[in-house]
Amino acid sequence: MAAFSFAQQASVVPVPDSVYYDRLFYLCKAWGFAKYHHTGIAAGNINWDDELFKAIHGAKYAPTNEGFNDSVQLILENAGPMAISSDTLPYVPDSLNYNDFSWMEEDIFTDTVRSLLDTIRSRFRPRFNVYYNSTGWSVNLETDQLYYLESDYPSEDKRLLALFRYWNIIEYFFPCKNLMDQDWDTTLAEFIPGIVEASDALSYTLTFRQLTTRLNDTHGYFISPTYQTWNGTCYPPFTADYVENEMVVTKVLEGNPDIGVGDVIKAIDGVDIYDLRDSLRIYVHGSNDPVIERGLNYMILLGAAGPAQVVLDDGSGLDTVDFTRNSSNYLNIFLPSLPMWTDTITDGCHFGIVNIDTLVDTWVPEMFDALWETDAIIFDLRRYPRGSINSIAKYLYPEEVEIAKMQRIGSYYPGTYKWMTDFMGGGMPETYDGEVIILFNEATLSQGEMTCMGFEPYPELIKIGSQTAGADGNVAIVYLPGRIRTFFTGLGIFYPDYTQTQRIGIVPDYEVHRTIAGIRAGVDELMAFALNCALLDVKEIEYTDDVSVYPNPFVDHLFYEIQGNGTDQSFQLEIFDLYGRRMAGFEKNSSTGEIELPGLASGIYFMRINSDRKHFTTKIIKY
Repeated sequence: MAAFSFAQQASVVPVPDSVYYDRLFYLCKAWGFAKYHHTGIAAGNINWDDELFKAIHGAKYAPTNEGFNDSVQLILENAGPMAISSDTLPYVPDSLNYNDFSWMEEDIFTDTVRSLLDTIRSRFRPRFNVYYNSTGWSVNLETDQLYYLESDYPSEDKRLLALFRYWNIIEYFFPCKNLMDQDWDTTLAEFIPGIVEASDALSYTLTFRQLTTRLNDTHGYFISPTYQTWNGTCYPPFTADYVENEMVVTKVLEGNPDIGVGDVIKAIDGVDIYDLRDSLRIYVHGSNDPVIERGLNYMILLGAAGPAQVVLDDGSGLDTVDFTRNSSNYLNIFLPSLPMWTDTITDGCHFGIVNIDTLVDTWVPEMFDALWETDAIIFDLRRYPRGSINSIAKYLYPEEVEIAKMQRIGSYYPGTYKWMTDFMGGGMPETYDGEVIILFNEATLSQGEMTCMGFEPYPELIKIGSQTAGADGNVAIVYLPGRIRTFFTGLGIFYPDYTQTQRIGIVPDYEVHRTIAGIRAGVDELMAFALNCALLDVKEIEYTDDVSVYPNPFVDHLFYEIQGNGTDQSFQLEIFDLYGRRMAGFEKNSSTGEIELPGLASGIYFMRINSDRKHFTTKIIKY
C-alpha cells in the first residue's frame, strides 16, 4: 500500500527548497539509524544505499508530507521485518551513550513511520553489520565504499548519499562528537543546501571539505583528485611556520640563495599572505588554533609544479624571489632527524638528546646504554615518532603504570562507548634515574601525544613547549562518492584521571615558543631552554623552606628573605635567562633585601643564590 500511495502522490514538480531540505534532514537521520540498527540491513539483505534514492525522490517530489512519509515507509518495509532477539541489551551508562532518538517523535513523521522506527529501536541488539566493524580499537568502515570511485561529480542523489553516509558515521562512531564547536544536527542542516546545489565537482568537493573541518579534529584529513588538483600537490624548496603572527621560513634546500631562514613571507604567487590565510581558513581542519595555523602554512605552500614567486622580508626590506615547486622538495625538506641520539655537557650538566622520529624500538636498549649516566635525557617529540615509547617506558618504570584511559566504540553497538586502560613499563632489572625532559609543539600529533603521555608518570619529568595537535587515538577512514576519502579520530584518549586530551593536547610545564629573532639567529629556543642546568636545579631545590622570593611574578623590584644566613655572611645572587646567560649579578651580605631589575625584559628567568651555607635556584617571572 505504501508504494501505491507514494506513486499516487509523487509529481514531476519539486517542492520548495525549504520543504525539501527539512525532509532531507529527517530522512538522513532515519536512513542512518536504520542502517546501523535494522537486522535485515545489517545482514546485507538489501542495498541500503540504493533504497535511499527512492526516499530522496519522495522528499523532493511528494507534494504532501504524507507522500514523503510513504517513501520512507516504503524503504523501511523493504528492509524486511525487524528480528526479535532474546538477548538483553547491554547496559551502558549515560556518560558513554551518545544516542539521542528524540527526533523520531517529530511531527514530520507519521504514526506509521514512527512505529517502524521505534520497533527497530526497541528490538535492536548488538550484532554483526556489513557496513562496519567495531571489534578493533577504532571503527573500520572499509566495506562501506559503494559509488566511491564512480565520478568526481556525483549526481544529486549520490551527493546526498555521501552527506548522509558521512554524517551518520560521525553521529554513531566519533567519540569526540560532544567536543565539536557546533552541534552536529545544526551542521547537517547548514550543509544540506550546499551539497544539493553544488554545480560542479569543485564546488561539491570544497563544500564537503568545509563540512569535514566542523569536526574540529586534527585527524580530519581530506583526499580527492579534485581537491588535490585545486590545492596543488607540489612543495616549494623551503618550508615555513607560523611564528609571532607571521609566516616565517624555517628551512631552505640548497640551491636557493635568495631565500633565507628567518625571512617573513609577505605574499606568495602574487597574493598577500594574510588574504590567503583568511580565504583558505574554512578549508583547514584542526582541533585547536595553533594546528590550524600550521595547516594553513602547508596549504599555502602547496601548488602546481613549476615556477612561482614569493615576497620576503628579511628585516631590512622586501624582496621578490623566484622559486620552483616540484614533487621531490617535500621529502627532501622533511628528512628524518639524525642521529637517533647524542649527548652534550652544558655548564657541567650531562644531557642526552633523543630524536624520537628516528628512534626505532630495536635501538632503545642501546640508546639507554649510551645515555645511562646522563643527568637528564631530552626527548624531542616535535616530529612524528616511530613507536618506541613502549620500549622506552620499560627503562623508566620498575612496574607497569597506567598511561591513559581510552574510549572505544561499543562492539556493534553504535553511539555507545566503553573504557579501556593502557599500561606501560615494567620488566627491567634497573631503571633510569636521571631526569627526563620532553619537547613538543603543534606538530606533536596522535602517536606523538600518546608518547608524551607515556612519559607523564615519570617523577622527574619536565615538559617544555606549547599546545600539541589535540588529536590522539587511532584514525578511521571514510569513503564517499566523489572519490573522496576523509578521516577522523576513532578512539577517545584521556589521562588516567579522565582528563580530556582531544582538542587540548599536552600541557607544558614551561610554555616556550620560537621567535623570529631566534630563527634568524639559528637558535632552537625549546632545546636551548632544556639545555640549562638551572632547569634541573628547579626540580631539586635545596633549603626551599629557608628562602622566600616575592612578589613572583614581579615588575621591577624583587624581595628575598633567607633564614639563618647571618647578616655578616656574604653571598652572590644571580639572574639567568632561559638559555643560561647571566643577565645580572649582585653581591649581598644581608639575609633580607631588595634587588631592582628595571631593564630586564618581560619573561621567565632563573634566580640563583650561592653562599657557603645556601644553594638555591628558583624560577622567577617578570611582567
